[in-house]
Amino acid sequence: MKLTKMILKNYRSFGPESSTINITDLTAFIGHNSAGKTAILSALQKMFGDSKINKADFHIPFDKSSEEIEKNSLSIEVHFEFFKQNENADSYAIPIYFENFIVNEEGANPYIAMRLEASLERGNDPEGIIDYKFYYVVQDEGDESNNLKQLSIHDKSKIKVIYIPAVRNPSEQLKNATGTILWRILKQINWKEIDKSLVNKKIEELDSQVSNQEGISMIQRIISSQWKNYHNDARYKEANINFGSNDLDTILKKLDVEFTPSHTEKAFKVNDLGDGLKSLFYLTLIDSLLELENTAIEEIKRNIVKEKRILNVDPPALTLVLVEEPENHVSPHLLGKVIKNLKSIQSHNNAQILITSHNPTIIKRIEPTEIRHLRIDKKTSTTVVKEIMLPNKQDMAYKYVKEAVRAYPELYFSSLVILGEGDSEEILLQKFLHLHTDDLDSVGISIVPLGGRHVNHFWKLLNQLGIPFITLLDLDRERDGGGWGRIKYALNQLIENGVKKEVILKLKNENILSDSALENMHTRNLKTEKDIKILKAWVTRLENYNIYFSYPLDIDFIMIEHYLDSYLMTLSDGEGPLIKIDENEKQKRIHNLNDEEKKKAVYVKRIEDSVKKTLKENGGNGETYSDIQKELMIWYNYFFLTRGKPVTHLQALNYIEDAKLIEHMPEVFRRLSEKARTIIKVEE
Repeated sequence: MKLTKMILKNYRSFGPESSTINITDLTAFIGHNSAGKTAILSALQKMFGDSKINKADFHIPFDKSSEEIEKNSLSIEVHFEFFKQNENADSYAIPIYFENFIVNEEGANPYIAMRLEASLERGNDPEGIIDYKFYYVVQDEGDESNNLKQLSIHDKSKIKVIYIPAVRNPSEQLKNATGTILWRILKQINWKEIDKSLVNKKIEELDSQVSNQEGISMIQRIISSQWKNYHNDARYKEANINFGSNDLDTILKKLDVEFTPSHTEKAFKVNDLGDGLKSLFYLTLIDSLLELENTAIEEIKRNIVKEKRILNVDPPALTLVLVEEPENHVSPHLLGKVIKNLKSIQSHNNAQILITSHNPTIIKRIEPTEIRHLRIDKKTSTTVVKEIMLPNKQDMAYKYVKEAVRAYPELYFSSLVILGEGDSEEILLQKFLHLHTDDLDSVGISIVPLGGRHVNHFWKLLNQLGIPFITLLDLDRERDGGGWGRIKYALNQLIENGVKKEVILKLKNENILSDSALENMHTRNLKTEKDIKILKAWVTRLENYNIYFSYPLDIDFIMIEHYLDSYLMTLSDGEGPLIKIDENEKQKRIHNLNDEEKKKAVYVKRIEDSVKKTLKENGGNGETYSDIQKELMIWYNYFFLTRGKPVTHLQALNYIEDAKLIEHMPEVFRRLSEKARTIIKVEE
């Protein structure tokens, strides 16, 4: 039996349109502050905990105040599914809920649906008149009035919630008080009468031994004597000093947990632990409780007579553990243990975990399919919940995209994501954006190097989650698949993501680029200046859709075009590409050649070889590049094809002052930075 679905309507930040949230064994709710994460957890507390419906739980439309609403209503519906492959695990719960099973189609798993319906009317009390009831939803279709059946307190009590707040104090849960975790644990013990008698006897022996101590006897006599001077009530005549009580519940209240060995002779108590270990111990208590309840269920299923059971309890069929921000107070190296603990709890057949988090370190350890992304719709001020959309498992992009979003979970929390091709974009864009934006982190810009190969899947994901994004791709002009091939790819993906063909493919003469012309776009020529001009026009058009290109090749080539002197400064005396101009002379470093030497055939041949290496296999001959650009390809090969790109860029940036970066800033970086600022202003 597992919670598989929640349907919220008019509850807190969830509006009048029903919001369906699919739930897994371990579900993580992520998003900005006040996006609705806590509201989801609180809805389960309203259903199965001690939390009561109040006025603040009813959704108020953004264009109205609570005083304007005479009547209001809300509903919280939950679905629990019974899985055939877990029939043995569900055998304890099935008899409880069998008569309320719903099966939608032949062969499908049965499920039950429960609903809380509440209404609010204005009254004399500031809270208004609130009425709420719990129901089974006994039909999935048909007349709504016949769909509901009263849910008994007994059936509802078989599903429990444990709420773990963001600030955790395990010592409070170690008190044997109603509702605490320790109380729930101790309540399960099957205390035999003989056990109670033996405990009481030992307490009496201990009291007697303590009372016989001379100092204790003297203190008791003095207190008793003084006590008689203050009253005449025969019921309370004697005042005795006792070690404990013969009431078992009172004795159990004195239980505590100690941690050994310690660096001192004194054992550590829970309050002696740091906040991080307290948080982990809190989860340990939950795990222990569920393990005990699971054992109790097994005893019941084995039909062990009540008198012989170790545990004497009627445990819940399912416990929902709601954890707010499990990362709180925990050092980064222990976060793995937190997730391990949570997965341990989730592994119990009688438990599920629902967490909220803002921490990328936590999120990257959770399967993307278990994440629910929350945001506030600015038009309606209501919560929108989305699942993480991955490519089909059979698609070769599935594994790549899955691992990429796990590697860069910060994109979920961003106000703007800038997608680059690799490490170079991550380093360089961050530097150039800092020149336009004082603090990237404070405005929520994430630069994510996810590569160009499967970038279309990230467009779909970010569109689905409602996160604005900008993409910087390599144009790779004259490389295999580059140039017109990159333009075609971008156009096709924009159309697939909902951009209208008649808009994006409109030509100057008001005609629409035909399907066949788009299909064959990658075969178009780049022989003349006119061809290059048309290509550049398409590059400019795509910038209107937040797709930018490193023109004409890639971001690394752009940097040496604009800042070659600074890259040369990273070379030591013995570094740089070598060439033998004259057979009778030693090799020379290319950057030391004079103009006459550069006219030699051997140098021209070196340029041709560098062009081939730069444009790669099946690439062009460099005819669309200027002589200066082709000469730069020698340095492109040296810096970026034989050395590490990130290290090279970081070294060069050390030699470029911000003023020089701004003065010689490539136009594509300038335009991209301006677009980022515009988007951020809209999002604020």
